[in-house]
Amino acid sequence: MNLKTRLRLIAPRPVAQQAYRHMARRYIRSLDVPIDSKKKTVLIINHYFDQDIRALELANREYNLVVVDGPRLFKGGKVLVGSGIQNLSEPYDSETDMNRRRFQRECEIIFDQLRERFDFRLIITAGDLFWWIREFITVARMRGVKTVVLDKEGTRSPYAMTGESRRIRDNAPFISDHIYVWSDRQRRFWNHAGVDDTRITVIGQPRSDLFFRDIPGRLDACFPTVQPLICLFSYEDTAYIPPHLVRDSGLSWSNMKKAAHDDVYRWAQVYPNFNFVIKAHPQQSDLEKLQRRYCRENLAVIGGADVAVELVRRAHLIIAFQTTAVLEAMALGKKIVYTAWDKNYAALADDLIPFHRASGILIADSMDRFRQVCGRCLSGDESDFDFSPEEIADRVRFAGEYFYRPDGRVCERFFESVAGFIA
Repeated sequence: MNLKTRLRLIAPRPVAQQAYRHMARRYIRSLDVPIDSKKKTVLIINHYFDQDIRALELANREYNLVVVDGPRLFKGGKVLVGSGIQNLSEPYDSETDMNRRRFQRECEIIFDQLRERFDFRLIITAGDLFWWIREFITVARMRGVKTVVLDKEGTRSPYAMTGESRRIRDNAPFISDHIYVWSDRQRRFWNHAGVDDTRITVIGQPRSDLFFRDIPGRLDACFPTVQPLICLFSYEDTAYIPPHLVRDSGLSWSNMKKAAHDDVYRWAQVYPNFNFVIKAHPQQSDLEKLQRRYCRENLAVIGGADVAVELVRRAHLIIAFQTTAVLEAMALGKKIVYTAWDKNYAALADDLIPFHRASGILIADSMDRFRQVCGRCLSGDESDFDFSPEEIADRVRFAGEYFYRPDGRVCERFFESVAGFIA
């Protein structure tokens, strides 16, 4: 049992608060960031958008960038905020005034400690709907520091465009000064969530800049031999299924997901001349289970938020479901097999990102087709991916609905725009 669990079970709340406060202070002191006194400093609060941060760091010329781990820094708030607020099923404002004031006090302490060390003039975050950041943004505003959101969720499904936007509007409405998004489609999502166009700027996907840079990665360290790479992007069993259908009908993709994972494991044995990766979502709950089940010499199961772009760039074949990686692979002209044979797919298709209607990728609408196409590709026959010029053009247009100008200058546009918010 780890320290956090023990604190929750046995420590009175004031004792737990003091312990978490000490942990936050120790974390802040441990930050080792070189600061140029001639430059203004920007605080980036990380929540699983490591690749976007990496792209910002590579493009940055004007500022000191200080990156902190948001969930780690603010986890002490869990003793003050109810579970319904933490999982976004209840309005943040429904928390008691006393608990919010207590949490705001903790955020004041964290803010002042960070400000004393780094004198930051702006906050960048992946979102302000997280329960642990909302009081910190309030404190920052009181201290004269603005907050901008660099939204990392650019592939909102049709269901999310209505259901998820409504949940955000009702339970955690936008409170930052501005938000930067990938596309006009994403802008419309935030319009549905109650954000006016004057507070939204479309710049593109920051991490797409990494497609244009040769930077060291971590894939080669996963295997004893560098070989052509096959990547399966994994997902939660209930990914993109409307929550009420998970709750009331028990719907999931578990059968299709397991079949695809099992086939990749089998192919890793049959085709030792390839390396295989099963890439879990950064917050995927079954990562350790997958690692125990599937890892072998030429098959790695990896998580984290810092390797997807490298996988998309280097993969010979990409197998995926509902993930941004499909769009990134489409933009790069990669060979893609989209899994779409689950028994629930037809009923849920209208709520999903419509990859099943995309051109220039291979739609595996049955398990047999999935196995045949992948088997031929692994054996050297890639004729299934010989698409017409019209299909390729349609693929580019499809990806373009989600990515505005993936030209290697997205972060440059961001820095040019965000300068107006820096004190």
